[in-house]
Amino acid sequence: MSFVNVTINELNDASSKTILILSLFSIIPGGIGLIFNILIFSRPSMCREPCAAYFFWSTCFSLIYVLILQPVRVLAVSFNIDQANYNLGICKIEFFVFYITRSASSWFIVIACIDRFLHSSANAHFRQMSSLKIAKIVILITSIVIILLHSHMLVYYEISYSSDQFGNITPACFGRKGIYRTFIGLWNLALYSFCPSILMLFFGLLTLKNLHQHRLVIPVNFETNRQVRRTDTQLLRMLIAQVLVIFICTLPISIIQLYSSFTLNVVKNTLRLAQENLASRIASELTYFAHSSTFFLYTLTGTIFRKELSKIIRQYCRFNHNRLNRIHDETHRMSVLQKSQKTQTHTNHP
Repeated sequence: MSFVNVTINELNDASSKTILILSLFSIIPGGIGLIFNILIFSRPSMCREPCAAYFFWSTCFSLIYVLILQPVRVLAVSFNIDQANYNLGICKIEFFVFYITRSASSWFIVIACIDRFLHSSANAHFRQMSSLKIAKIVILITSIVIILLHSHMLVYYEISYSSDQFGNITPACFGRKGIYRTFIGLWNLALYSFCPSILMLFFGLLTLKNLHQHRLVIPVNFETNRQVRRTDTQLLRMLIAQVLVIFICTLPISIIQLYSSFTLNVVKNTLRLAQENLASRIASELTYFAHSSTFFLYTLTGTIFRKELSKIIRQYCRFNHNRLNRIHDETHRMSVLQKSQKTQTHTNHP
């Protein structure tokens, strides 16, 4: 076996193992974290806030993306079990839902940033737009718009034949060759990576500007002013963390998709295909961390999330403690009753 063939086999083996290991880190801790997110955002102290409603639905879409779609892709990549490559209906629906869930998750975070800006505005009309009633309408409209914006995938995604990382001609579910495959790369870059990051940064900075103006206009004492500065710092940390994680995790896959589109007609040897396959799969895997890491992101950067998490843990511990006490009391009563019955039996039959 030549050196090139050995290198190709090592790259393909590394690709499968890397995806499997990264997926385990994303699915297990990430899935648990997303479930905690839902519990936190649905608490009475949180569910009354429109911003929390946007975070709640972002988490719901991320949960579908991480706990349902990611395992499906792991089976396809690491174990070569992929019905989407052989069934046109599954091909269209799987990638349609795949793109919808991750886009919706990111855009609900963008809308949450816009809600922060409206809520902190000095304009009373803007502040009125930050309400739970409007949030429910926006959530419904956003979901419908995202579905419509991705509806072209149901038409232009198809099963095509191309060389895999081993140089074999195999079926694969992709966008239609030609201008559409270039379009889907640009579309993904704009709708999923670039635009959400820029808008989050833009409205986040406007929110901080509003908070700064409130601090200058409204006279406050030293303690209150210190509390406002602390809140500003938390908002800035959360904002920077959100933008960096989304941008870093989603930009590589968009660039690779564009590269694949522009080099579609280039003849590639098996070594280059194996190298591109490894890079593409690692970049794809990074996008999952943009969604599975939100709980840890919020916990590290937001005091309010840590407080609500602490309350949930204390309630769970208190519930278990009370349940154990009830079980102990019931066991004790049963033991006393059995002893009483035995004593009564011995008394009746000397």
